Amino acid sequence: MPTAIAPVLPRHEEFSIEELIDAYQKGASEIRAAIEGMTDEEIAAKPVDDMWSTLEVVCHLADCEQFFADRMKRTAATDRPELMEVDGYRYNDAMDYQHHDLEEELLLIEATRRQMARTLRLLPRDAWNRVATLSDLGTLTLRHLVLHAINHVHHHLEYVKEKRQALRRG
Repeated sequence: MPTAIAPVLPRHEEFSIEELIDAYQKGASEIRAAIEGMTDEEIAAKPVDDMWSTLEVVCHLADCEQFFADRMKRTAATDRPELMEVDGYRYNDAMDYQHHDLEEELLLIEATRRQMARTLRLLPRDAWNRVATLSDLGTLTLRHLVLHAINHVHHHLEYVKEKRQALRRG
């Protein structure tokens, strides 16, 4: 599995808060669109060596959504919180992702993003400059944390795309 990704920070100031929230909330529908039309067998398949199935990717995303939402809420609500680093790649085997329910995982992502987007829209503008410390990335603002969540989905959807292409060739 690839290593954890850092948030894409360059030029993040160019995006308005509304654009960031919209992009964040849109992530749930982007996941659904990426797997649309796949059969249960294709969702569970591992057509690329040493890579997770699409189901495992979705489960990873669902678990990470919980971490991201907690980080964003704690940053918005507390002074300079120290955020816990989580190695989401260790969860796959321990949680037996391959036997989870795809729709349940998708609904969790959608509900988390919808609730968090509402929360973000209610925050005062200055909350977006609040900072937190994440052990491996250093000091980050709420804006960076939202970008990290957006980028995380896009990062993993590239793997879903790769799996779909491998299944077509297969």
